[in-house]
Amino acid sequence: MSDLKFHQEKAKAQLEAWEAELDKYRAEVKMKEADEQAELEKEIQELENKFEEAKAKYDEMKSSGEEAWESMKEGITGAWQEISSAFDDAKSKF
Repeated sequence: MSDLKFHQEKAKAQLEAWEAELDKYRAEVKMKEADEQAELEKEIQELENKFEEAKAKYDEMKSSGEEAWESMKEGITGAWQEISSAFDDAKSKF
């Protein structure tokens, strides 16, 4: 399996996991008090924005060839780590 293909499959699996987390957080917010809901909904919105960024990076990765991937790899990996950190931070809030 090529390096690009490996990273594409790994990214797809991570996106699916993050989407499941978002769904769980949305459900949890509905069970909170009104004042807490507003704060958590803001957090969810930020996560949704990060999730959309991750999907865009994934689409960029999917459309790149092996040669382009090598030049993009570092930037995409850094952005992916940032998005991953945002989801990790959110776990403590929900």
